Amino acid sequence: MEKETEPSFRALYEAEAEQVFRTVLLLCRDEELARDATQEAFARALERWDRLQGEPWLGGWVMTAALNVAKRSLRRPPSIEAEPSQQTSTEDVELWQVVRELPPKQRAAVVLRYRIGLDTVLIAEAMGLREGTIRTHLARARRTLRERLEAEEVDDGTR
Repeated sequence: MEKETEPSFRALYEAEAEQVFRTVLLLCRDEELARDATQEAFARALERWDRLQGEPWLGGWVMTAALNVAKRSLRRPPSIEAEPSQQTSTEDVELWQVVRELPPKQRAAVVLRYRIGLDTVLIAEAMGLREGTIRTHLARARRTLRERLEAEEVDDGTR
């Protein structure tokens, strides 16, 4: 007989699943992998529900679990181009299109910092790198983004 899902777990899933999926999708650019990683993270949360239930950091735990699942699978090439999210601003869409072109570690650091809002300590932990390395990835990514977006403005004649 199948165990009835806890109402509080269902509420967590409904509140967090879409954001977890979109974040993993931004990192890996593979819709199937993002779905699998999201599903796996929530399955792990449900397995540990007695210990995790009610913790204020639970959403972050699920997000980190999903990112870790995806990170382990990223050795294969991405299969699709994914949209970053349902943005209303053309500038936001253009920015995230350029973010997708960054090297994988820079892209991951940017997404974790500016989409999820993690600080460099947590990003370093999630990515298995030193905090100084994360700061370097972020600085290089910002420089690349600035240069590419400024070049596009000049090319478009908007500057």
